Amino acid sequence: MNTLCINNGLVIDPESCTARLASVGVKDGRIAEISDTPLHADTELDAAGHVVCPGFIDVHAHVDNVTTYPDHETCAKLSLLQGVTTLVSGNCGLSVPNVTEFFDRIDKGYPLNHAELLGGSTLRKMVGACNIYAPATKEQIDHMCCLARQGLSQGAAGISLGVGYTPGTSLDEILALATVAREYGRVVSIDTRMEDDYDLSSLADAIEVSRRTGARIVISHLVYQYGEFVMREALDMLDKARAQGVDIWADSGMYVDWATSIGSECFRESYVFAHESILPSLLVATGEYTGQRLDEPLYRTMRTLHPNETVICKTDAEPSIALAFTRDYIMPSSDTAPYNPGEGHPQIAGTFAAFFRMVREQANLNLCEAVRRATLLPAQVMGFARKGRMRVGADADIAVFDPKTIYDNAAYVDKGRPDDPPEGIDFVLVGGTLAVRGKEVVNAAAGRSLKCCRCCSCKV
Repeated sequence: MNTLCINNGLVIDPESCTARLASVGVKDGRIAEISDTPLHADTELDAAGHVVCPGFIDVHAHVDNVTTYPDHETCAKLSLLQGVTTLVSGNCGLSVPNVTEFFDRIDKGYPLNHAELLGGSTLRKMVGACNIYAPATKEQIDHMCCLARQGLSQGAAGISLGVGYTPGTSLDEILALATVAREYGRVVSIDTRMEDDYDLSSLADAIEVSRRTGARIVISHLVYQYGEFVMREALDMLDKARAQGVDIWADSGMYVDWATSIGSECFRESYVFAHESILPSLLVATGEYTGQRLDEPLYRTMRTLHPNETVICKTDAEPSIALAFTRDYIMPSSDTAPYNPGEGHPQIAGTFAAFFRMVREQANLNLCEAVRRATLLPAQVMGFARKGRMRVGADADIAVFDPKTIYDNAAYVDKGRPDDPPEGIDFVLVGGTLAVRGKEVVNAAAGRSLKCCRCCSCKV
């Protein structure tokens, strides 16, 4: 007998991009049956009038930093409340140094499932290449590749590069790590470096890396990188490369206003003071100056005394979001990270609700295709064979939501609370266990580590 069933919902199958009224039975953490008639189980949930689909997969997260924010599980719960059942952390070149220890911690019970990339910047530090402006030596690159093979053998989902944060990273280093990722059939996620608002050379480099190594490349948070001025040109480049057989994809958030630490290379003085309009567009999102806009004295104070605090760069380039999602190779992602209560960026609590609200309001995607983008597509790109599917035998990671009312409540710190959960999410199952009922997390320990193996690579 099923342990749990979801009756009378609009069940969306992202593999066939179809929807039908049906009921879903769950047993032993898997989908046990999909029936045209109501089912019976120990726990029965009514989904009449609402969508039943695989849980969302967020391929770009930073929910692995347990030293700065010991309560990082709160951030994971915010993702869970959006219908996310799997996170991929370790992005932008920043990851845990030991994936086995990280997976062991997740397997003690975590709000949702968690995969981890190997960060290129982390690997650099591990081999002593600590100068972000200097290229790694051949010996250091060889050592990084050895460490990468070790981490990938232990189940890491791929390699991430944050070349905007380590501008000294050489092409030789990127090619070497991409070759290792290809050897294991894993992705290379790249946070590209922008020399200015119109720079597309880093995107051309990423395409060339995939072309030369055969590695699957995922361009991180596409709208943040190219949204304000060159989105059409960036999409044209990706379209052309993919038509030529290049294995390249992209994730993108639902916001154009990006965030990172004020002390990072992204907010270097040479860049900030070369663009007069940037300072007043910078909004402090954490710490004692939360909600304030930067001027030169506050910029210098924060760079010197508070370099780890987060600042949001307000760009106001809204049309680029819908444009990005006109391409069927782009999937939604949050760029989420842990913050103290009431601080941070609204992406931590609003991303996936904002995605489905866009689908409802702008009608650029139909509902089945939108579900595919948030579930099956990331599962295929990452090689998660039992995730993102609505079929018998698939993992019972399931989201139930109302497409007519789903809405993101999260706001920027100068307007409200960035950690305000969304409306319209009814139930979330993680591994067959009911984890969310409405706006309440009812089980915060159903998630497990998601380790990849050589068989995880798949064609998309």
